[in-house]
Amino acid sequence: MQDNELHWQDEILQVMYWMRGEGLGESATPEQLNRFLNLKPSALETALQRLLAHRLICVSTGDGSPISYQLTERGLEEGKRRFVDEFVSYLGHESHIECSDPNCDCHTSDWDGICHTSQVH
Repeated sequence: MQDNELHWQDEILQVMYWMRGEGLGESATPEQLNRFLNLKPSALETALQRLLAHRLICVSTGDGSPISYQLTERGLEEGKRRFVDEFVSYLGHESHIECSDPNCDCHTSDWDGICHTSQVH
């Protein structure tokens, strides 16, 4: 297996975890996933099949609608771990444009939307 294949499996787990957390659904179709991933359909299918084989996702049974996948308990744990690893520096910030000075007014509830320090990140 190539590193690129592992990368896309990680990305799928992260996207599915994020979608679930944002209330966008417990399951996702390949088309929904590909809106965020922009992969060739064959590459997406290969990655989904590997995730199925590793029991990180399962086929979601539905009402005759297109095939969709959902995270297993193990997949949920892995998706969360990978998501946190990727976005830890952004988590817990109300805005990604707040500075690193805890005394700056950009960290207050009456902030005017402009950080007046030069340490914006």
